[in-house]
Amino acid sequence: MESKLKSNVGQWIWAVLGLVVLGLAIWGITLIAGQVTIEEIKADIAATPTHLLILAALSAAASYVVLVFYDWLALTHLGYRPSWGTMAAASFGSFTMSHTLGLTVLTGGTVRYRMYTRVGVRPLDVAMIIALCGWTFWLGIIAVAGVGLLLAPDLAAAFKGIAPQAERWAGVILVAATVAYTVLAFVWRKPLKIWKYTFYLPSGRATLAQIAVGAVDLAFAGGALYLLLPEIGTPGLLTVLTIYAVAMVVGALSHAPGGLGVFELVIVALLPLVDKAGVLAALVLFRVIYTYIPFLLGLLVIGWTEWVALRARRAGVPPVDARRVPASSPPVLP
Repeated sequence: MESKLKSNVGQWIWAVLGLVVLGLAIWGITLIAGQVTIEEIKADIAATPTHLLILAALSAAASYVVLVFYDWLALTHLGYRPSWGTMAAASFGSFTMSHTLGLTVLTGGTVRYRMYTRVGVRPLDVAMIIALCGWTFWLGIIAVAGVGLLLAPDLAAAFKGIAPQAERWAGVILVAATVAYTVLAFVWRKPLKIWKYTFYLPSGRATLAQIAVGAVDLAFAGGALYLLLPEIGTPGLLTVLTIYAVAMVVGALSHAPGGLGVFELVIVALLPLVDKAGVLAALVLFRVIYTYIPFLLGLLVIGWTEWVALRARRAGVPPVDARRVPASSPPVLP
């Protein structure tokens, strides 16, 4: 009873925090709206060079390719070996849904459940795959944000109006947390248990791989935005990637679908020296390239896999098993 009460209190705290962040975002967007016009944003969108749009699209596509390794790391840790086609479809379908609609467990999680249970992955293991993919994302975000907050010199101007040296202290905390967890992953090899489900933390080497994959994914995704930003006033790539990481964190806390509105506000606020109309134009193009076009493609991928699975069932073809084998780190216990 007591644990249930604590859980409910925690959920309420996160819900209230999300509403506060969303409220601040709406207030901030209202302020920004008085400084730019729709016509200015449209003009900046139309003036964006075609070659930058192509490069941004390629960078975004590379990010989605890297996302497949989120699933590969999770499945390998749990001892599964599905085909790369299955992992690519599950990863792309899942991430495109969660990036657009939010509610990762319900949207992207449902896609992974449908695709992985067909090839023999246990339902509880699918839940762990979702958790591990999310953890890879957060490890990459936290690591890049921490290093960037410490090393990117252009960030001082963005944080000056918030709190002097705030970026340095935040960077120290994030880097320390990343290092502490990595050390824990190297030394803690005892099983953990959630209700009747027993599992192991990814090993130290797997954790380093998670950080690397998450960081590379962020570099490609944030790089797509960087290419679309105005040339005048835009800081260096590391600074933009750090701002992108911070915006992703705040957007996730808001619980808004895809961080919509909140993500944009943080980007604009942390780029005070860049023309606001140009930044908003870049953000509109980024949403189209990184979120909405992949979302439509994700729907096609999901529809295709469902159609193929339906035909296989009608033909009596058994699904291809994921071939669960011992992983390099201790496998999940039954």
